[in-house]
Amino acid sequence: MTEVIAAMLFGFALIGLEAIVPGGILGVLGFVCIVFSAYLSHQAFGGWFAPCVTFLVGSLGAIFMVFVELKWLSKSKLGKDLFLDKVDDGVSNSEVSPEEVVGKQGETLTDHRPEGMVSISGKSYDAVCEDGYLPKGCKIKVIGLDDFRIRIRRL
Repeated sequence: MTEVIAAMLFGFALIGLEAIVPGGILGVLGFVCIVFSAYLSHQAFGGWFAPCVTFLVGSLGAIFMVFVELKWLSKSKLGKDLFLDKVDDGVSNSEVSPEEVVGKQGETLTDHRPEGMVSISGKSYDAVCEDGYLPKGCKIKVIGLDDFRIRIRRL
């Protein structure tokens, strides 16, 4: 009987750790421990009633434990360190319009290996150089657009 309870408690511990350690492996191993406790119950008592009750109690206990754990953990000090408590509403780069920069000349603000920052008409842009490496301060010309970056070449 103690082996059945020990296997079930070990399964509960693994399922409890699943809420903290991502990946799903600990939860699966916890479920395997609950199934193993049902097997040990069959070995100890015989028949099918004891293993079925053991599995049912173990499964319902694990589901209840996960539900309570997630409700409690999200409000605890540890949970506040583990979970996000607000939505991040960051913004993406604004799209560069073609008529604004294509064909214009500028200067590199950083080294390009092959990507870096350029200044065109006093504004900074993320750019990729088709020539490969460009040092800082090199004169460039915009030859095209690539989503949120511009494509440049050395003058």
